[in-house]
Amino acid sequence: MLTRKMFLALAATLAVVIAAAFFMALTSGQTQADASTATRPVAVEVVPAVRADLTEFVSAVGTITAMKDVMVSSETAGRITAVPVRVGDVVRRGQTLVQVDDELRVIAVDQAKAQLQAAETNRKKSKRDYERSEALARAGDVADVELEGYRLAYHSSEAQFAAARAALKLAQRQFDDTKIKAPIAGVVALCNVEAGEMVSPGREVANIVDLTSVKVKLGIPEEEIGKIRLRQPATLRVDARPGVTIQGTVYTVGSKTETSTGHSYPVEVIVQGKDAAQLRAGMFAKAEIHARSAKGAVAIAKESIINTDASPAVFVVENGVAHLRPVTLGIRAGDRLEVVSGLKTGELVVSFGQKSLKDGSAVQYK
Repeated sequence: MLTRKMFLALAATLAVVIAAAFFMALTSGQTQADASTATRPVAVEVVPAVRADLTEFVSAVGTITAMKDVMVSSETAGRITAVPVRVGDVVRRGQTLVQVDDELRVIAVDQAKAQLQAAETNRKKSKRDYERSEALARAGDVADVELEGYRLAYHSSEAQFAAARAALKLAQRQFDDTKIKAPIAGVVALCNVEAGEMVSPGREVANIVDLTSVKVKLGIPEEEIGKIRLRQPATLRVDARPGVTIQGTVYTVGSKTETSTGHSYPVEVIVQGKDAAQLRAGMFAKAEIHARSAKGAVAIAKESIINTDASPAVFVVENGVAHLRPVTLGIRAGDRLEVVSGLKTGELVVSFGQKSLKDGSAVQYK
């Protein structure tokens, strides 16, 4: 027969056994739940690697300037009598822009012509006299001293004739300078004078720009300048022509930075023909230079790239498992990247959810 003390000991032992059994059952359930969670596939989005034609662009903003931009200055002094052109006029090369009073120059030209005519007459007479005296000297009818006098007179008349001819050229040039002419064909962008004003040599009177060809000067960062080459195509857009794309070509590539801080190099894009006619000097233009291209390249979205130790990699899904694979990248075209090596066409690349993955993670996707 159990005593009270024995009964209490037996009850305590039974309670301990029941508590231990309950704890073991609870622990086993949590372990199974953890295992189930650990093996549950990660939901991701995948995109197959495809082949595509890619073009990498280098973008920059610049100012449009004329290929030929000439400031015309006066080469004479005098009062302006006429300004036959206005700002915006199209002028041809040699067309008169400003007329300066030429009355004194006309007189100087007439005087120089008269002096030249007199010098020519004297030269012809001196030549005949010298030739006649030379013939008489051969016959012994003219002394050598007299012949030498005729010879010197003839050479002197030749010098006078040359001087008179040069004086006429000078007078004619001074007369021509009274008509200040356009050195190039183009558009009058600026006119600084009015009729009645006085001008002097060196005074700027007009600005002529040739807009049949224009250029856009850009500043390209040093990390991009190595991609730029001469004659690469470029697409331009200007706010003044919304919706219009203008085609140009890389014209010059600077080899020296023009900024005080460095890190930026000058590049000029030229636009010609009808496209140039849509532009005006001084406009801002947004340029996209077609730097590099790849035909039929293996391409993926840039969001797929994982940087592991500064080495690009992607997760490739095979049989429901994600494998981390290093890749070599080529050009970047917008939101797509060229994969030079490490990936084949058609392989499934994780494009969303890769931050939750490890190499060998189970995944699920639609």
